[in-house]
Amino acid sequence: MADIDDVEQITDPAERARQAGVRLAAVPGWQARLRKIRQEAVVEMKTRGMSYADIAKELGLHRNRIQQILEGRPGGGKGPKPVVEVTE
Repeated sequence: MADIDDVEQITDPAERARQAGVRLAAVPGWQARLRKIRQEAVVEMKTRGMSYADIAKELGLHRNRIQQILEGRPGGGKGPKPVVEVTE
């Protein structure tokens, strides 16, 4: 997250916004790649004989979510809430 911290420290608001935009544009690619990495890791855990419940406990997720990950299904659409309130 150091990269994000660096962006946050940019004093010029236009440049800060530009740099944040550059990173936001990369997010979809990162998400797809990270989902693939996670799915492969969960598949490996399952292949090694771990149960859904064991994998869920290890990862701090519900066992139903582990099944979804193994099947390549997306999550429930729970995303972060906005952190900045815009006032005029």
